[in-house]
Amino acid sequence: MEQQRVLIFWENMVCGAVSRSVAQVLTHPANTMKTILQSNREMGVAEKLTMRKLLRNKSDLKVLTRGAGAQFVLSLPHGAVNFAVLEYVRKSLNNVASNSAWMREKQKTKSYFGPMLDFCSSAIATCCCSMVSTPQMMILDNIMAGTYPNLFAATKGLSKKGLAGFYTGWWPGLAGKIPSYALTWTLFQQLKRAQLSILQRSPSDIENSIMGCMASAIAVCVMIPMDTIKTRLVTQLNYPDLVPYKGIIDAAMRISREEGIQAFYRGLSPRLCSVVPMIGLQFGVYEYMKKVMVSRDTETSVMEKIAQNLPILGKQQLENIDRIKMEEVMMEVAADDDQPFPAPNVRSNKSRAQ
Repeated sequence: MEQQRVLIFWENMVCGAVSRSVAQVLTHPANTMKTILQSNREMGVAEKLTMRKLLRNKSDLKVLTRGAGAQFVLSLPHGAVNFAVLEYVRKSLNNVASNSAWMREKQKTKSYFGPMLDFCSSAIATCCCSMVSTPQMMILDNIMAGTYPNLFAATKGLSKKGLAGFYTGWWPGLAGKIPSYALTWTLFQQLKRAQLSILQRSPSDIENSIMGCMASAIAVCVMIPMDTIKTRLVTQLNYPDLVPYKGIIDAAMRISREEGIQAFYRGLSPRLCSVVPMIGLQFGVYEYMKKVMVSRDTETSVMEKIAQNLPILGKQQLENIDRIKMEEVMMEVAADDDQPFPAPNVRSNKSRAQ
């Protein structure tokens, strides 16, 4: 199997931006449904609110599409930064691990460091990306929960608290995203390695999407309680009459005490419906875009070979052109007043005679 080159930073940014925006926009209604179910704190209403009831009315269907434009705009920088930093950190950590003397001595243990490097690189990338993803989360979660009607209103409303308004959910969001994203990425890479080991070929785009769905489904089931806590903390502006949560621990204790453990899993079904296909699409499109970037090398190499062969291929043609031009010059010189027309081409006449 031919080893493909590693993409450079800006190429990873393009692949990440395209894959993230496509995946999040297509799965936006399910993500909105998840946010509504998780953020609702009205006693007696939250327990009765289900996916089926949200899908029953046409008015609710319109609600599920709110924030789709903002989702597209904000997912572009999110995907670009996340995947570019992820691939860069992953390559750097892999180089450090491969060049260390201890790793060279422990050749048999190298295989165990693959998942660890994947997890660490994703965690570092998530931390770096949080500068972009946290404002996106604050804006979109509040739009989807109904706190603000659109991107402009959400930006204006959150900016009243200054820069801190966009980073209120930074810590709960990061605490939920680091293990969730890192676990998903690690499982995805492990599934790719297993597929390569069994089938002895690179996975297709559909296979990448299926493996992304499998990895994200496992991660969602593990991390759904933390995601519920994050959503409650981010959207509690929508319930000014209720006692606000003081933090992650306070939110976890109060939700379990006041609403029961089942409240943490209220958004599991729509979460699976939104995240699983989203990650599947995202990883599938991302791997496809990487192939597109690499295919540019093949086109470039073909053009370079053609350019290199042009002097060789065109040598005889150039000699023929020079000979023809020389004959034309001699013919023009042979023309004078007594013979106003060029002398006939002797070689052509001989050929005609033959």
